Amino acid sequence: MSLNADARRGRSGWGNVLAILLLIAAIAGVLALAATRIAEQRIASMLGPRSQVGNVQVGFRQVVLTDVAVPGASGQPGARARRIVLEPEWSAFLRHEAVFKRITIEDFDFAVVRGADGAMQISPAVQAALRAGDGGDGKSRRNEPIRVADLVLRDGRLQYLDGEVAKPPHRIPFTDVQARLHPVMIPGDGTASDMEFSGKVEENRNGESTVRAQGKVVVGGTDADMTVAVRNMDIRYAAPYLSDNGAGSLTAGSMDLDMKTAIKGRELRASGAVALHGLKFGGDGNLFSLPRKAVLAALKDKSGTIRFDFALAGRLDNPKFSVTRGFSAQVAQGFGHAIGVGAEGAAEGVSGAVKELGNALSDLLSPGKP
Repeated sequence: MSLNADARRGRSGWGNVLAILLLIAAIAGVLALAATRIAEQRIASMLGPRSQVGNVQVGFRQVVLTDVAVPGASGQPGARARRIVLEPEWSAFLRHEAVFKRITIEDFDFAVVRGADGAMQISPAVQAALRAGDGGDGKSRRNEPIRVADLVLRDGRLQYLDGEVAKPPHRIPFTDVQARLHPVMIPGDGTASDMEFSGKVEENRNGESTVRAQGKVVVGGTDADMTVAVRNMDIRYAAPYLSDNGAGSLTAGSMDLDMKTAIKGRELRASGAVALHGLKFGGDGNLFSLPRKAVLAALKDKSGTIRFDFALAGRLDNPKFSVTRGFSAQVAQGFGHAIGVGAEGAAEGVSGAVKELGNALSDLLSPGKP
């Protein structure tokens, strides 16, 4: 009898353990499902009602979104990402607070837009979606910040659309974009973020072109301290910034640029060096504010590369100061210096062109000239 009783007690004990394990598994499953639903609701509330997410996977440390699409408004480029990995501060996240240790965005496609007034927007579609979203319980997220300790972007495409220099906006497409920004606060609170950026210019006619930037920026503000290096950029992308009256006549060539830019209290100081390679021109008129004949005559005596330094300073809120026009004036001055030395010898037989060049340089470099 005792052996049967012991066997029954053993089976009963194992049955209790199994029942407890099944109960724990069921609770875990319910919690996992609830966590998934909560995460989906939080993500939906953050991205707004028009955004689409293909799938949401919730783990102990992270939330993985796949096939994310944020449509743009009328005439506005949208945004997408194949994969977004969120590492939230769970206690804050469950309280409807968007606080993340890290966000990694992979295989993305979005736009950076500069308006006709010079205002810059990084992915306006995403910004509009975040403004349209809510913080839960119907509360607007408009005043609820999103805090990210580390924002990483990998293997993406980016379009830079500049409406200040051209209409329709001048477009520079980038591919293989890698970037990092940390920390990030949206909307910005004045804190400087460390930034790294690298990418390749897409559809570049001269082979591979790279752009690298590193420094500090204030998200939502104007303060910045950045170093930028551009190599072998097709002249068609650089032309609107080089000249405000002759850019359309640049038909071939490339540009290298090294620039250091600092903006503090809306006071800008920038300096650097430009190298222009293999320039070819079409059409008539002036080039870089200089007579076209003189420029072409001088270039005949050059190795095919023009190099010069520049410096630019001014207040961003001064209506008489324009970064683009100021830079193109610096280019004109630097170009004049660069070709001026060889103009006499190269322009043999075209003394009228040389005279025009001298007059242009004299006017350009006159101390009292506005």
